[in-house]
Amino acid sequence: MNKENKNILLMLVQGQTTNFGNIIFDYANKVLIANLATKSSFFMMLYQSSESIIQLLLNLFAGHFADFNERKKTLIITDLIAGIVTFLLFLFYNPQNIWTFIAVNIILAILFSFNRPTYKAIVRDLLSQEGIYRYNSLSKILSEVVAVSAPLLSVFVIQQFGFKYGMLINSLSFFVSAFCESHFQTIFRNETKKVNLFKGIREGFNYVVSDKSLLVILVASAFLNFLDAIYTFYLPFTSSFSGFDHIYAFILIAQSFGSIVGALLAGLYKKQLGPKEFFHLLLPASIALLLLGFFHSSQIVVLLLFGSFTFCVTVFNINLMSYLQISVDSEFLGRVFSIIFMISGLFIPFGSFVAAALDMKSWSLFQYIGIGQLFIYFIGFMIFMMTKCNDEDKI
Repeated sequence: MNKENKNILLMLVQGQTTNFGNIIFDYANKVLIANLATKSSFFMMLYQSSESIIQLLLNLFAGHFADFNERKKTLIITDLIAGIVTFLLFLFYNPQNIWTFIAVNIILAILFSFNRPTYKAIVRDLLSQEGIYRYNSLSKILSEVVAVSAPLLSVFVIQQFGFKYGMLINSLSFFVSAFCESHFQTIFRNETKKVNLFKGIREGFNYVVSDKSLLVILVASAFLNFLDAIYTFYLPFTSSFSGFDHIYAFILIAQSFGSIVGALLAGLYKKQLGPKEFFHLLLPASIALLLLGFFHSSQIVVLLLFGSFTFCVTVFNINLMSYLQISVDSEFLGRVFSIIFMISGLFIPFGSFVAAALDMKSWSLFQYIGIGQLFIYFIGFMIFMMTKCNDEDKI
């Protein structure tokens, strides 16, 4: 097995092991908090909001850290600390002391703030362009499998062994991740001259602003995340206004199927797509949501439309991630991803707040989301065309 294939295998094991452990850990904690006799809503709010706030505050600093420090070492250290902290939680498990779970979740949020942009950036050091596309598609397929299987295993573990062992599984997943990361083999090494924090962050923003395609992608992604937050917020309510029993569960299955097919297609299609090409995927995705308002009386058509929507979004996201990891200069990758995560961290909660204020439990809500995506598509496409014309005029 050559270095690149070995790196892909290790990254898949690392990424999905951590994902699996985190889902079980998060499920166990949320069920435990929800079952509290008093102040359950307060602790749930604190549990979820503290994670988002910490990551929002640390994103830019973490991106700078990822660009000017050894990425492999950062990943290993953050995962080892996370493994030790969750193992201590397992050893001294006390369901009555909810503050302990809140504190551990805050520590994990701090570690994850440094781990996430570093992991996205190190892909460029480990894989070729073709390898990046292959890894991103395989990773998406496995993440869908994990997303379906982990909650089922969570229920089994909690029922058979108790909440305590959810902490142990998550702890072991971090140690497995650290082991995999220690065996990463760097193929493309990039030496970066260190600068101070504020200059590094400013250079990161300047890099994004100077690259027109990257700036369009960043702004479009922010508004797409806003719409996605509204979409995700109202999806569970489909069972109440659709007239179909358990349709929410069937929609989730249709989305997983569409996502897996999309990831397979993205992995098989060898040609690298630029923003002007993969932006077109927003058009059929928008049309699928618009059609929901006209064909919502047929459950089969509804499921096909949701599957089609997720198929397009998955192919779009894989190509977007691969484009960023290939096109952005390696020395700026950490900062670019941290800027993306920071803006997402702002727009997603805002989308949830707007969704709660709208209180629109009907199929027309998804049509409005489709119109919003259509608007983003046309604006982005026009900007890309204008940029292309300007470049040709300069030539």
